[in-house]
Amino acid sequence: MRGITMTIPKFAERSHHFLPVLLLAVYDLLAISIATILALSLRFESWRFDYLLAHQHSIPFVLASFLFIYFCFNLYHYHWQYAGVETVWFVLFANILGTAIGTLWQLLLDGQTMPRAVIVLTCLLATGLVGAQRMLLRMASSYFSRARQQREGTPYEDQPKRTVILGDGHCAVEVLVALDKDRGKRYEIIGILDDDPRYHGTILRGHRILGALEVLYDLLRRQAVDEVIIALPDTDSERMREFVLACCRHKVAVRVVPMIARLLDNPSAARGRLRVHDVSVEDLLHRAPLSTAPQEWGRYVTGARVLVTGAGGSIGSELCRQLCRLNPSALVLLGHGENSIHTIGRELTRTYPELAGRIVPVICDIRDAQRLESIVAEHRPRLLFHAAAHKHVPMMEENAPEAITNNIGGTRNVIRAASAHGVERMVLVSTDKAVNPSSIMGASKFFCEELVCAEAHRGRTCFLTVRFGNVLGSRGSVLPTFQEQIMRGGPITVTHQEMRRFFMTIPEAVSLVLQAGACEQSGTLFVLDMGQPVSILDLAEDVIRLSGLEPYRDIPIEFCGLRPGEKLNETLFTATEEHIATRQGRLFVVRRPQYIPTDQLDTVVAELLKTAADSDDLIVRSKLFGAIPTFGEPEKTLANVQ
Repeated sequence: MRGITMTIPKFAERSHHFLPVLLLAVYDLLAISIATILALSLRFESWRFDYLLAHQHSIPFVLASFLFIYFCFNLYHYHWQYAGVETVWFVLFANILGTAIGTLWQLLLDGQTMPRAVIVLTCLLATGLVGAQRMLLRMASSYFSRARQQREGTPYEDQPKRTVILGDGHCAVEVLVALDKDRGKRYEIIGILDDDPRYHGTILRGHRILGALEVLYDLLRRQAVDEVIIALPDTDSERMREFVLACCRHKVAVRVVPMIARLLDNPSAARGRLRVHDVSVEDLLHRAPLSTAPQEWGRYVTGARVLVTGAGGSIGSELCRQLCRLNPSALVLLGHGENSIHTIGRELTRTYPELAGRIVPVICDIRDAQRLESIVAEHRPRLLFHAAAHKHVPMMEENAPEAITNNIGGTRNVIRAASAHGVERMVLVSTDKAVNPSSIMGASKFFCEELVCAEAHRGRTCFLTVRFGNVLGSRGSVLPTFQEQIMRGGPITVTHQEMRRFFMTIPEAVSLVLQAGACEQSGTLFVLDMGQPVSILDLAEDVIRLSGLEPYRDIPIEFCGLRPGEKLNETLFTATEEHIATRQGRLFVVRRPQYIPTDQLDTVVAELLKTAADSDDLIVRSKLFGAIPTFGEPEKTLANVQ
């Protein structure tokens, strides 16, 4: 008995071995033979073996044809534990084709065929017998897989969770398949919610579609659900936020499915099975992706030598990850911090072993012009992405000379090295804080944009700029600060109750940078349509609720006032900038004027760097803002220009 018990899982998990395949083939031959005998008996209401004798010459060829077709349809190479409805379809198509070929053999070898009713019945009965056996294999495989996990100590919950799925038909099916494969938990799917009224009351993979998404509120009030799974990749963030927070208020666990577009942008993730995960703030801010097909705009990276400055930072490291998916011929990871460069280098070689010999970590301070130029001369990159910068606004207010020498001086060094050594394209990563800057960091990035704009009209290198808002989850962003404060028991500190910011996720930011790099028109500035700005107070309250706590009751929120250099509201354009939507729809091309004449810019930058070298903060601040023509101009928001 034990031998039989151990054989069944091997059918599912090692179906490519000879013995399981042989046993399956023998069963299929018996199933087809039995189907033929049953079809004859049903047609003539008696056992008509004389028909079999009349076709004795063709029977071996018919059976061999069925087996050959089954092999062609891979019916002997399935992992039966994961077989689904598509398997039954393959069995049906294989039997239809096998029946047609078998009929031809009967005509050629016997001069006649079975009655048409017998042919149809044989096909249907064979499909039922072969398909039923495959489904039994799946059930047996699942049972023994679960038993093995229990023997190995895999925990199971005592009671299945009453679960409702929010999503359209396609996404709901993906979730149901994922839950079926998740053997660490048990679910009792009580229903599916879908806004399409045509499907209300229908059955999807054995589960009823209960109604529109708003039915969730009634289920929560009646305490009829323990967990909610959200699979709504096209739903706006505000509606998504309402569903998530409603679940949090009722102490109901809520999980989300990764956006399908995100999986398409990340083949390494798509190679694994779809998994639901706990909801995060990023999920509440999700928007339609910039592109779901990087092959359309990423061809310029494939086979190119690429250098990324600031490769160890939040943006730089994600930039390297997405670049690796586009298969560059070489990727130079340039950064000042040895630990961060070592970390991203090891991650990339582990994730992309085929690129291990082409990933080159380099330690360099971009303020060292001679060292930087020697690196660019040695590696000869065709593409250069400049993400290195000091970005922490309050800290740069206290260290103005560092912001000048690193952000402005370093960017000037990168531009000169790119121009001198034939870099085809250079992309500058900028920020919305460069628009009408009120901080040292924003002012320094304003000058970075000016330097790129001026150089774009000088040499053969194509210089491009990408400007976006706050990156959610990056080092130094507000989200990690809130999470750390919650872990300490609060309070959460918010600068001002009216403060708002534009937010985007790190993958979105990097997608924008890479799409901008495909442009061939030097001097182009790109800006992402980031939707409506987000209230920092609302964000703090959401983070608290997602932690299973209640704002002001469990975690207090305190207002500490604006820090040096901060604004209540950020803007994406100046009053003199015009924008044009690209074909992607959410990506703007901005016509940015040269604010400081090119013949004066080099002199102004040289004076700033000389002043910064003397480390006099007051003089640095005075010269920096005194040189910015837009300083103090009225702001222009995205809402004003649309």
